Amino acid sequence: MRYMRRAVRLPLLIIHVALGCLVIGLAVMLDRLSGRPLHHGLARRMQAFWCRSISRLLGVRIQVSGWPLAAPPVLLVANHLSWLDILVVAANWKVSFLSKSEVRSWPGIGMVATGLGTLYIERGQRDASGNAMRAMAQRLREGHRVLFFPEGTTSPGLNLLPFRPRLFQAAIDAGVPVQPITIRYLEADGEPNAVAPFVDDEGLLSHVLRLSAEPGMRAVLEVGEPVDSRGRGRNELALLCREQMMEALNPSEPHEETAPNRATG
Repeated sequence: MRYMRRAVRLPLLIIHVALGCLVIGLAVMLDRLSGRPLHHGLARRMQAFWCRSISRLLGVRIQVSGWPLAAPPVLLVANHLSWLDILVVAANWKVSFLSKSEVRSWPGIGMVATGLGTLYIERGQRDASGNAMRAMAQRLREGHRVLFFPEGTTSPGLNLLPFRPRLFQAAIDAGVPVQPITIRYLEADGEPNAVAPFVDDEGLLSHVLRLSAEPGMRAVLEVGEPVDSRGRGRNELALLCREQMMEALNPSEPHEETAPNRATG
């Protein structure tokens, strides 16, 4: 059965990614020619559809629980398990992601990501974090949501890696709140899915092959309470968000899960 799922899903996935890059790329150009603002044109609608359909194709059912996502501008922080994280977040909300600069050069994907407002951190360059933080603050001042992964890398998702507080400064400089989102990939019985995390230097193709054979899983996005950045330092903001995310990963009481609320935009 696993081989059959893989044989059916992989060709569809390849076609879907290729067509998605083409269609979204064209939509980005049309939005620019029409003067439509970032995240408010055809490209964003195509992105949301593309992310939801790829998730469904891979058997990933998305659920959202917790607080409503704050209206923009807001700095969002999330734990990082997989490349799937960007799909399941973008399927629900208009967000500018902070990504590693290598993504910009990926064929097709890089063009689409840049056109959809992705910001990049140039790791290895002098003051890479400072440059990324200033770009994030500017995007926030323009009235958008910006999301970054404060762990800086992926993890199995059972706990949190240490946070890197410097990028929280973007919220302070822009005068906007910070809101945590905790991502979990779960089996039908509520146990963590072991295949979803993209860790240990595994190749992307290898991970896609394993993931395509999975019978299905739930991607649960637990939205935390917004944290006011006024009068707080970046270390305090990081700590307060981390505490909420730890509670979501290891809840003292069961958290009610609800269907995605796409109306939050």
